[in-house]
Amino acid sequence: MAMIWEVVGGADRGGIIVREGSDLGSSIFSSRLATGAKVKEVEMAADGRLCYELVSGTGPASGWVTVNLKGKDLLVKVEVKEAEVEPKSEASTDAEQVEQIEQVVSESNESESSKEVSSDEKNEKKPSGEEKEAFKQYLEKFGENRSGGNPGYNRKSFPWAVNHAAKRATPKEAIEAALAAKPQPSTRRPAHNAVDSDGEEVPLCTRCLMPVGEFAYEGRQGRGSCVHAECMAQILVEDAQRQEDRRAGWENEKKLRSRKEYDIGWRMDSVPKNGQLAARLGCETTSRGMCCLVLDEASRTVKVAPTLEPAAAVNLEYLLLALKVRKTASREPLFSLDPVDPQNLEKTPQKKVYEPSWLAGTSVGDVMFQADYFLKELALGEYEMPVAGMLSVFDWSELTDKERTWAGREWFVVRKAEVRLAQDKTLVPFVKMGVEAREQVVTKKGLEDAPVTASTHPLKKFADSFSRHFDLIAERKSVVFHLRELAKASVMAKYLVDSHVRVDPQWHRIADEIVKATPSEAHPEIPQLWNMRGNSRIQLKNGRLIDMFTGGQKNLQAIYGGVEFGLDRFELAQRHALQGQTGMQLGQSGRPMFMPQRFQLGQRAEMPQGVDLNLDKFDLSKPDRFGSM
Repeated sequence: MAMIWEVVGGADRGGIIVREGSDLGSSIFSSRLATGAKVKEVEMAADGRLCYELVSGTGPASGWVTVNLKGKDLLVKVEVKEAEVEPKSEASTDAEQVEQIEQVVSESNESESSKEVSSDEKNEKKPSGEEKEAFKQYLEKFGENRSGGNPGYNRKSFPWAVNHAAKRATPKEAIEAALAAKPQPSTRRPAHNAVDSDGEEVPLCTRCLMPVGEFAYEGRQGRGSCVHAECMAQILVEDAQRQEDRRAGWENEKKLRSRKEYDIGWRMDSVPKNGQLAARLGCETTSRGMCCLVLDEASRTVKVAPTLEPAAAVNLEYLLLALKVRKTASREPLFSLDPVDPQNLEKTPQKKVYEPSWLAGTSVGDVMFQADYFLKELALGEYEMPVAGMLSVFDWSELTDKERTWAGREWFVVRKAEVRLAQDKTLVPFVKMGVEAREQVVTKKGLEDAPVTASTHPLKKFADSFSRHFDLIAERKSVVFHLRELAKASVMAKYLVDSHVRVDPQWHRIADEIVKATPSEAHPEIPQLWNMRGNSRIQLKNGRLIDMFTGGQKNLQAIYGGVEFGLDRFELAQRHALQGQTGMQLGQSGRPMFMPQRFQLGQRAEMPQGVDLNLDKFDLSKPDRFGSM
C-alpha cells in the first residue's frame, strides 16, 4: 500500500520548509511545500521526518519534511492503493492526478465503512433470558411508592413539572437592563506560542508575550504556560500587594467596629456651649457665643463679658471644671492611657486614667481622651498627615533603621503660659504648647528613660516636625484646637487662684452641678491600638529568583500616653507690663500637640503618658499689660 500525505500546516507562511536531507542541519530548498499539496511517502525516518515525492500541488518534487511539530500536525496521511496511484510524470497533469486520488480515497472510505457495518452486525448479540428478566425487574422499580406518600412522580425531583409561571416572570426592568448592557469583550487569551523564522514553534511569556529563553517559570495559567523570571517577580509582588490590601481592609473594618462600640472619635456636638452658663453668670453672649473675663483690680473680682476676639475667649464649662480641679487638687486636669496588665503589653486593653478621677465622663475628660487617641492614630500612620511632607513615626523608623526595636514615651506640655491684661481690663490667656519625647530602655525595674535621646530618633523627629507645624495642624483638626482651649481655661484658672482673685460662689456651685449631672464613664477600658505594614523583597540573580521574603512587621505594638500641661512651672500671678503697645499684639496662639508613643511604653507615676498641663512651673499671679482690645 502506498501512503499518501496531505500538507495541512504552514497556511499562514505559504507552506512548510523542505530540506534536502533528513538531518535538520541540511540545506533548505528556496521554495516551500504548499499547503494542500499531496505527496507520496518514500521513507519515514525514526525521528518522524518524511522523505516524499510530490503527487499534486506546488513545491519541490522531493525532499524531507517534518510531519509533526510540537504536537501540531503539518502533514496528515491518506491511504490509497499503490496500483491506483503512480508518481507524477511529465505526461500527466495536476488536475487528472487530483481527480484520481479523490476517487481512490472515496472508494477506500466506502469499503472501510461497509466492513465496519458488517463487523458490527456479526458482533451484535441478542440479550439472554436472564438479562431480559433483570431488565424487567429494574423497570418495575419505577412504579414503587417507598415513602408512603401519594404515588406518582416526585415533584421535588421534577420541579420543572410544577407550574412556576408567575415566579419565572422576568421583571421589565431586568429585561431593559439586560438589553441596554453592552456585551463584555472576551477575556480569553490566545495560545501563548508562535513560529519562528525557521518554522519552529516557540513558547511565549504569558505576561509580556515575548519569547522565553532557556529557563522559565510556570505561569498562573497552569501547566503549559511560561513566564520570565523578571515577570514572575512582578507577579509575586502583585500577589503580595493584594494580600496586604485584603489584610489592611480587614483590620480597618475591625478598628471601625471598635470605634463605634467604644465611642472613639471626636464629635463637634460634644463641645460645651457658653449660652446657658453665661446667662446663669449674668452675661449675654454674642451671636458667636464667645465670652471672656474682665478684671476689676479695685475689688479683685472678675466678671464674664461677651467678646468678638477669639484670643480672649474662654469656654466657660472648661473654665469652671479647671477651676474646681485647681481648688480641690491644686493642679490642672491630667489624662493618661495605661495598660491594664503591664506584663502583657501586646494583648492587654488600655484603661483611662483621670486626675482627679471625677473628670471621667465630663467634657474636659472627653476632649483630653479624644485628642490623645486621635494623635496616637496619626503617629501610627492611620490617617493622612495634615501637613504635606510631614511623616509619621512609622515612616521615620523605616527611613532610619526599621530593623531596630525601641521603646519610648511622649506627652503634651505647655512651653509658655501667660495671662495678658488689656487696657480695657480684659484677661487674655496665652499658651504655647508642644510635646516632649523620651526613648526608654528595659531595666530590672521595667522601662526607664534612656540617658540621652538622640535628635535623629524617630520619636524625636516626629515630635519636632509636629511642633513646627502645630499652628497649621490646630486650624485643620478640631479636636486639637479644643484641647488648646482647655489649656487656655486651665491657665486662666491657675491665674485666678494664684492672684487671689475672688470669684462668685455661684461658679463653684455650677461646677458641682455639672459633675453630679455627668453620667459615669461608659467605657473605662478600650482595646489596644495597633498598626501593621507588610513588606516584600524579591531578589533576582542571573535571570533567576534566588531570594524571596514576604511578611508583615508590627512596628508599633502598644501605645500609651495622654496630656500633661505642666502649668505649675509658670508664675501666672506676676504681672509683666508691656510698654509702647497701643493694641493687642497677639499672634495665633500655639495649639496643643499630641505626640503618640512608640512600641511598648512604660508606665510609672512620675512619667506623664498623655495630657498633663503641669502649670505649676509658670508664675501666673500677675498678668502682662498691653493695649486695649
